[in-house]
Amino acid sequence: MLTRFPLLNHRRSFASSTFPLALSKTVQALGLIGLTLAATACGSSSNATEDLSPPPAGQGVQFKMVTTLDPGLETERCQFFVAPPEGLLVNHDEVRYTPGSHHVLLYLTEYPAIPTKDNHGKVRDTSKVMDCPTGATSDWSVSGVIAGAQSFSGGSMVSLPEDTAVRVPGGAVLLMNTHYLNASPKPLAAEARINVYTVPADKMKQEGGLLFFYNPIIRIPQGSTASARMRCRVSKDITVTNVQSHMHKRGINYEAQLLDKDLQPQQTFYTNKEWEDVPVKKFEPGLPVKAGSYFDYRCDYKNSEATDIVQGPSTKDEMCMLIGSYYPRNPDQEGCEEPMWVGNGNKSCGLSAACALSAAAVKDFGGFYQCILDSCESAAKPLTDTLVCYFEQGGDACTAKCKGPAANATECQACTSQACQPKMDSCKAAACK
Repeated sequence: MLTRFPLLNHRRSFASSTFPLALSKTVQALGLIGLTLAATACGSSSNATEDLSPPPAGQGVQFKMVTTLDPGLETERCQFFVAPPEGLLVNHDEVRYTPGSHHVLLYLTEYPAIPTKDNHGKVRDTSKVMDCPTGATSDWSVSGVIAGAQSFSGGSMVSLPEDTAVRVPGGAVLLMNTHYLNASPKPLAAEARINVYTVPADKMKQEGGLLFFYNPIIRIPQGSTASARMRCRVSKDITVTNVQSHMHKRGINYEAQLLDKDLQPQQTFYTNKEWEDVPVKKFEPGLPVKAGSYFDYRCDYKNSEATDIVQGPSTKDEMCMLIGSYYPRNPDQEGCEEPMWVGNGNKSCGLSAACALSAAAVKDFGGFYQCILDSCESAAKPLTDTLVCYFEQGGDACTAKCKGPAANATECQACTSQACQPKMDSCKAAACK
């Protein structure tokens, strides 16, 4: 039987990454963000954090996490916090952290109080800093990103007009996450600080948010080059205020452009060749993006290693993300609304779908990714629609047969095949142009 495939559940956009598995449960990632490959600090935290004082009273809050990593250790660490009773209206952020990490993130969760069991049902001591080795969003349920950076001395994520803010409810449970690699022979005392700067409620005119797009369809065969490309549809007019890329160490090029409703190029709005110390591009007064258009972004890779590389949270894996702040907020947009995975081969939609479903049935994730990457560009939408339908088990049409104590494997599979047949038929009819 074809079981649910966690990497394609695009509606649960923030349960995937480990930012980021970065994904492990969905199409996006917030799993964020890879890490630097050499940590040289040891003993005590560097001055990189000490020059960031908390915001003045009434103008924001500082969140701080301090931890020690053993020599040679690569891990993710997490710590829960609770927002003040009056809530936060976050206009911009500022981040500093000890070199040795390539990201620090502050997530919003929907927990009513700090949880004591993770997503796997394991009891955890959540009163202090803790390991989250498979990624913050694999171990815990998050609903969005509030702040963060992937450069230890700046390059923050949130930058909005003076009358715009990301809204954090009073008493909300927040989760701070770092991803460190201590490549030194000594213990690393690591500290991360996130300042969120707020605006008064009477000054706020509109709500902003963060785009956090994660493309899980990555495979780079050993000793070769490859690309990963994804499109995200825009359903309402928005204005983007800043943007940045995210890749791991095999990333050699990145390009993001806007397409019109007919998928024709409008403009390239961001390019970058760096995977660490990633530049953040700010748009003054903002980059308008019209409803019906598409974000289209691509990561190019070079793999010099003697093993295939696929998507995932660690330095052994790769990522491809687009991150940026925008307004007015549209929650459906933030995790990539109506994603399309764009191949760079010449295989038809029908052949690619059959290939991908066969690979998924035997849990060959690398093969699954390759089937999509080998598809032709014009197969992107029908192929994505078909695969999402199958791995969401027909959606609402098959809920009764596929979920809960009364679920029946045979009936679920039959329902899924029937519910997804129209999409499969459209896929088979789609020709490569």
